[in-house]
Amino acid sequence: MKKCSKCGEYKKFELFHRDKNSKDGYKTWCKDCRKKETKEYREKHREKVLEAKRKWYKKTKTEIEIRNKRALELIEKKCTSCEEIKEIKQFRQRANGGYYSVCKQCENKKNKEYRKNNPDKINELKVISENRRRYQKSKLDKSLTSKEWNECKKFFNNECAYCGRKMNNLTQDHFIPLSKDGEYSKKNIIPSCRSCNSRKNNKDFYEWYKEDIHYSKERLNKIEEYFGSLS
Repeated sequence: MKKCSKCGEYKKFELFHRDKNSKDGYKTWCKDCRKKETKEYREKHREKVLEAKRKWYKKTKTEIEIRNKRALELIEKKCTSCEEIKEIKQFRQRANGGYYSVCKQCENKKNKEYRKNNPDKINELKVISENRRRYQKSKLDKSLTSKEWNECKKFFNNECAYCGRKMNNLTQDHFIPLSKDGEYSKKNIIPSCRSCNSRKNNKDFYEWYKEDIHYSKERLNKIEEYFGSLS
């Protein structure tokens, strides 16, 4: 047991973050106190935190572009698995820039072998996933029509409701996530770019958006205006 220097409560060591520089190897504050402090700081210094995120996003995006450019300049790359030299596009691109060291062919072969050698595990995961999906879909309203979707995109000027990016292939985002019983109807679907859709994932909109790098009071008002206009 360890006493938290913030709340004064004795708690199990697993409820503290590790710290290799401390005497016992753990932080002095428990995880709950640390989480609360971080949340309070973000709320108090919201603009400062958002600006830091924007700078990080811009810097990271630039670094990714540089890594991708350098990788493409190589034209070819040696696969660490089959040791063959192949065109750079025969390798999967990393999310943080550059390309993986194993070519797509070797990667697919490895995945195929894993599925072959672990059929029970693969089938179990498929069954769990399918049952969860069917259960969620069976409970929810699935009434969104093509007309309603087009009207929704028109309301947002064919832009991502979250970041304002204009594009033709907008995705349908569940405002209330499917995992949290969000229905597939005009009352819960709004247009989103893939990037925002992925970042939001199954998070609560208001908790996620106020911390997002693309936060905009104007777009927040427009989203609320849209849902408020529905009958």
